[in-house]
Amino acid sequence: MLYDTDNPLQNSTAPAGILEDAGWQYLGLYGGFLGTAISPTQFITAQHIGDQGSSFTQSAAFTGGSEVVHTINAAANGGVGFWDIAGTDLRIYEVMGSGFSEYAPLYTGFDEMGKGMVFYGRGSPKGAEVIEGGDLKGWLHTGGDGVTRWGQNTVSALTVLGGGSLLAASFDAIPGVNEATLSVGDSGGPVFILEGGQWKLAGINYAVDGGFDTNNVKGDGSEFGAALFDRGGLYQGSDATSWTYNPDLPTDNPSSMYASRISTSAAQIQAITLVPEPGSMLLVLVGLMSAVLDRFMPHRFRQR
Repeated sequence: MLYDTDNPLQNSTAPAGILEDAGWQYLGLYGGFLGTAISPTQFITAQHIGDQGSSFTQSAAFTGGSEVVHTINAAANGGVGFWDIAGTDLRIYEVMGSGFSEYAPLYTGFDEMGKGMVFYGRGSPKGAEVIEGGDLKGWLHTGGDGVTRWGQNTVSALTVLGGGSLLAASFDAIPGVNEATLSVGDSGGPVFILEGGQWKLAGINYAVDGGFDTNNVKGDGSEFGAALFDRGGLYQGSDATSWTYNPDLPTDNPSSMYASRISTSAAQIQAITLVPEPGSMLLVLVGLMSAVLDRFMPHRFRQR
């Protein structure tokens, strides 16, 4: 959901200019959601979206060529059909056949805080305005429309919640910079961060703050989901648990989106994909070289 516009087709084609190659080319459709190619034969998405069918489609809009429909390997991981990264919301699938011609490099650093990001989803555009105390606070979530869109934001926090280690980004009232947050249908989409001139996969869309209400009366059916650039004057929580009041202060109190962090799971992901990052590959080669040298060194010169 973009702050600047309610045009449902805004940012629905590949980002260009300084955002060129920011991950669009690695996307594919997994049922009603997105997945991202991370090896020649594997893609990653969110666990909580569940079973979305037996195919992963790279449309012409993503590849720039013809549409390719990949069949998911139901026998992968000893017949499980996928790999879950323990303690996270991350899930990896494998496809059969020729696989992917391009796949995303992983962000393996732990310095995401404060960095700009580009992210993708198939969620909803803006719904109705949320007004409280006569002021616009944000917009309601509606049902996902299936259009792949991209937005920008900045990592504002690193946190740990039910989905494991997460990247957080607040939905700020900043016009003109593609400021966006997640809405219904965006789960499973990727987050990319620029590192060393290359856009790398840093997260997978997980959740947003919510729900919200104008009161704390349980059972009145008035709670709602929304993208809010200011939660001031509204309650947050649910009728099933409890409500917390957000005071209406002079400064905005924005809601946040959350993405499962790739860096903290990179080793587990690489063990599944068997595609080490360039730095890891160098270490592997050095290790092999050391083993070969050791084999042919005279015994008396071997280090113990």
